[in-house]
Amino acid sequence: MLGAIGKVFSSPRSALLKANPWLGADADEVARVLTLPAADPAAKVAAARCAATVARLRAGVEAWNEWAHTMLLLCSHFARDPAALRLWAYLAATDLTGPPATPSSDAFAGLIFPGAADFTKARFADTAWFSACVFAGDAAFADAQFGRGANFERAEFKGAANFAGAVFGRSAEFRKAQFRAPATFKAARFAKDAWFRGSHFAAALDMSGATFGGEAGFGDIRYDALTSFAKVKFADNAGFEAAVFKDVVRFDDARFERNARFEQARFEREPSFDRARFLGKTFFQGIAVPEGSAHFHKAIADLQRRLG
Repeated sequence: MLGAIGKVFSSPRSALLKANPWLGADADEVARVLTLPAADPAAKVAAARCAATVARLRAGVEAWNEWAHTMLLLCSHFARDPAALRLWAYLAATDLTGPPATPSSDAFAGLIFPGAADFTKARFADTAWFSACVFAGDAAFADAQFGRGANFERAEFKGAANFAGAVFGRSAEFRKAQFRAPATFKAARFAKDAWFRGSHFAAALDMSGATFGGEAGFGDIRYDALTSFAKVKFADNAGFEAAVFKDVVRFDDARFERNARFEQARFEREPSFDRARFLGKTFFQGIAVPEGSAHFHKAIADLQRRLG
């Protein structure tokens, strides 16, 4: 049933086109092209989609989310029609790749992104506000540049979140963010403080090779799957207090240049700190590790004796 939409439109497809009027006379041609799995519409159609995205953003959160709710409602009606679903996915996507990011960086807070959101290599001159956003599809911020930092507090990532190679010129706020699918911050650079406290990683997390110039707040987080902080450089305090690691976490070759805090952290599988370097004080009081982790306990005891 189409519910309220069905009272106005004769079919889900007509409702889809009504929700995306920018497609206009190209609708039939785009639908025909998308019957082929690997096909992409013409460049002029992609440009029109981008222009429509920017116009919708400038109309404000209420207008954007009304469109987003309509798109999410329609999605289920195309589940058994692959070609129609590809058309929906194309229309539901947000593609603002490359520099510069327009419109202004404060236009995104509270938005619902019904399809894939692609900000690959986007440049944000001001603080990028994505607080309380819902990313229903994959979110790509690979190699994005957040010149004045970014705020993703309370954001929800239902699809994969890709921040590989992203650069945060100032603070990065991810407090209480929800990551439902795999997330990667591989080789990301955080020039200042990065706060993830109170977040939840329900799937694999890859932070390998990231660098943190300021405070790194990863405490009070539940990590449900494989997690990697391998080769991470913590130039300032690194906090993992009261974190819960349900699966293996690796700190292999990580470098802690100041305080490393793990008080009350719980490791349900033995963690790996192979070749990790601790140049400041370490705090492992009250940690919980699985039975049979004598090697890990000995390594921590030796470390604390050495560092004092």
